[in-house]
Amino acid sequence: MLIMSKKSFQFDHPAGQEPVVVVRAHEFVEVPEWVKQSSMFKLASQAGDVTVTETKQAVKDAETGNKTKSAAQLKAEEKALKEAEEKAKAAAEAGQEQ
Repeated sequence: MLIMSKKSFQFDHPAGQEPVVVVRAHEFVEVPEWVKQSSMFKLASQAGDVTVTETKQAVKDAETGNKTKSAAQLKAEEKALKEAEEKAKAAAEAGQEQ
């Protein structure tokens, strides 16, 4: 798995069976899949200090600091926009009837 880190971190294997993985700040590094299970990775990813970069777009977003939106986030934004448009249309129609 390829990650980009904004800070330096040391990831310890959850069961202590593998050597630690050290990642320096502002680097793209290939790390073992078990790193996702480490406590430090979970905390760092929640804080936005570590980004998994599996695609070229994700690498570009990590470099520029852009956050990619999940499909659920995009769908929720689309739904909210549609509801706002429907309310505006209903309000305009109500205003024309008076």
